[in-house]
Amino acid sequence: MKLFLILSLHFAVIPAHSQEWSLKRNSNNIQVFTRNLDSTKINEYKAVLIANTTAEKVVEILTDGDKLNTWNHKTPKSKTLKKISDKEIVLWMENDLPWPISDRDNISHLFVSKPDSITYKIDILPGDSSLVEKDQRVIRMDHFQGFWLVRTLDQDSVEVTQQMYGDPKGNIPPWLVNSILIAFPYHSFENLKEILEN
Repeated sequence: MKLFLILSLHFAVIPAHSQEWSLKRNSNNIQVFTRNLDSTKINEYKAVLIANTTAEKVVEILTDGDKLNTWNHKTPKSKTLKKISDKEIVLWMENDLPWPISDRDNISHLFVSKPDSITYKIDILPGDSSLVEKDQRVIRMDHFQGFWLVRTLDQDSVEVTQQMYGDPKGNIPPWLVNSILIAFPYHSFENLKEILEN
């Protein structure tokens, strides 16, 4: 999720003022954009994927915390904590960040809606931190906001978009965070595309 989801790198409420999106990576029907925000040096990211699959399959995979670690980049552990309904799910994930940065984890509360006949939206908000005991070796991210959009293009393909912004906490240089915001979503979407199309 995510960062990813994280990330899928899952990340504070989006500041009101932001710049235009800048395309940072574009290959294999995957695009990753970032944009500067006026109130912080950490960028917001948006990743877009075109896949040969159905919207329903995408939503099923995105909301399955028990299997999130099979495709979300550098996510060794993940779990569905609560499935309140098909439209409300709480997930936990741990992200493996490059040394010497401490690993991160987060609890995400997902809300699934269908704004129109061809689109699903999954809002991503911080979940109840008390659901998982904090590991002292891991920094918990609890200020983030984002969403997934899953839009049917035709009978055989869908467009999947993830947009996220958040505070990774801790003493990480902004340039390093911003580089992760390009690499992590791209590799997550590579893995996701393979699962969706097989």
